[in-house]
Amino acid sequence: MLKDSRGITAFLDAMLFMGILVVALSMLSPGLSHADDGAPSASEVMDVIAASKVRMSDLSEDGDDSPVFLTDMAAYSVHIGDGLALEYIDAIMKAHCRGHPYRITLSYGDSAENLGEKDVRVSSGASAVYPVAAGGQLGITIAIGERSRRNHVFPALFD
Repeated sequence: MLKDSRGITAFLDAMLFMGILVVALSMLSPGLSHADDGAPSASEVMDVIAASKVRMSDLSEDGDDSPVFLTDMAAYSVHIGDGLALEYIDAIMKAHCRGHPYRITLSYGDSAENLGEKDVRVSSGASAVYPVAAGGQLGITIAIGERSRRNHVFPALFD
């Protein structure tokens, strides 16, 4: 049995120091890795946009409650200039990309709209053309980039 407390104090100090060191190293490790294994896929979000149905009244001022494909409403928004469907697609992209920069281009007839950032260093991309119920085709091009190192470590602080 120990008769004085100096040995115990030194042991507890060493354990506390090692605990602080483990916490500090665990916070540094995400910032040191460059691989982004959980990067979002452009083809997955393209499938989500193509398969989504919405109520017309939610994305247009003069629509009824009938369900339509999001691609039809996006074509309407691009053609008319009404931004409600485009805002909805932008919200989908923000949720799916989780802090990664993105650029999405929607084209219908002679009109086109761009959402997201201008310059994206592409890590995932997809492009497709969808028929529109009113006639014509909606072209969608998605580019998802790599998250900057600063946003990779603390994404909630820089959004």
